[in-house]
Amino acid sequence: MRISHLLILLTVIFYISCTPSSKKEEVRSVPRAGKFNKIELGKCDTISGGVSLKVNVWEPVATDTLYSEMHAFLNKKIIDRINDNADLSGNPPKPGSDKTVESAFAIFDSNYKKFKADFPEAPGCWEIELKGDTVMTSAKIIQYQFDHYAFLGGAHPNSFRSYYIFDARTGEEKNIKSFVSDTTALLNKVEKAFRKLENLADTTNLEGAGYFLSNHKFFLPANYALTKEGVFFYYNPYEIAAYARGAISFTIPYRELEGVVRKELIF
Repeated sequence: MRISHLLILLTVIFYISCTPSSKKEEVRSVPRAGKFNKIELGKCDTISGGVSLKVNVWEPVATDTLYSEMHAFLNKKIIDRINDNADLSGNPPKPGSDKTVESAFAIFDSNYKKFKADFPEAPGCWEIELKGDTVMTSAKIIQYQFDHYAFLGGAHPNSFRSYYIFDARTGEEKNIKSFVSDTTALLNKVEKAFRKLENLADTTNLEGAGYFLSNHKFFLPANYALTKEGVFFYYNPYEIAAYARGAISFTIPYRELEGVVRKELIF
């Protein structure tokens, strides 16, 4: 009897060990200690005018290379974005404006005052608002979202979004393409998802439908991000469609990207 019971027990154990799990694979984010670096300079009044800078970006709290690398990267991005809007003539940044946020803002403020001196009746003010936060963090990477908003008069503001990936240990920036093993397959899947989102047939000419193409060919957006669920693709306004269309975005689940995206490098 003991032998028969033992055989039954071993059979059950063997069956359980060989049966695939019914549970879905779980992808979890790894929480990281951090805080928002907030900067506010200048003042904007819709009647009297003025200039305004608002910055609110998340940074890790640490004293290791992760903090120092990410802090240096984000600080440079903030300065670059201010300088991008500091001179409407497109001239290179003035000497010293690339050193600190305050020095870049000083040039931005000075250019506004010169503009108002030439066009005193010009309404409104100049504004820049920068926001940054994590989209997803794992033991291997930190996926970061950086939003830019600027208004310097005109018909509408200039708004766009960028994504960056950092090594979760060193803080080094990584190229999103290093996580892709088959770029051709990825492009095909993205175009299929794009057409589905926009209710376009496979045979519809995209340019004829009003979309902007690169060399008459469909293209991946400049920005796409790694999330818990899959890869998030984001076309900024003007990137593939008119400004009035707004941003176009969608997510392709990882289960549809087997052999295309190197998931082992993400989680």
